[in-house]
Amino acid sequence: MRRLTYLLALMALTMVASCGNNAAQKAEQELQDSTALADSSNDAIADSTARVEATIAFITDFYNSKKFENEEFLKKHCSAEVLKKLADDYEYEGGGLASWDFRSGYQDGPSNRHEVISVEPLGDNWYQYSFYDMGIKGSHKIRVIQEDEDFVINGIQ
Repeated sequence: MRRLTYLLALMALTMVASCGNNAAQKAEQELQDSTALADSSNDAIADSTARVEATIAFITDFYNSKKFENEEFLKKHCSAEVLKKLADDYEYEGGGLASWDFRSGYQDGPSNRHEVISVEPLGDNWYQYSFYDMGIKGSHKIRVIQEDEDFVINGIQ
């Protein structure tokens, strides 16, 4: 009888230990899964942040370097819809692109100051950039997407 009690106690202890081991393994797996999910989320946030920073750098360089005055650059970095808008807004004979759509709209200003003040992401690839154009403050909203390694302006307001 004593042996039977001892044997039952040993079996019960083994079962408790194995259940506890399964619970520990399950907890360990859940921890690994949540860590992997967190790492994946952090990677997505880092990719998104890097993409926004690269887009802001593109917009800043685009304006500061006056790349909007280069028709070849515009043809490479604007969508067909934006190119149509720029062509429709061009007021002179002979055709062209209204590069002034990216500027303040003034022909003269109090100084030669020409630079981006700030670029703010608005969501859905829209950005508002504030700038000086011949010393006059202005701002526009543009939508910039990334196609492969190139940035493409596919909306302007």
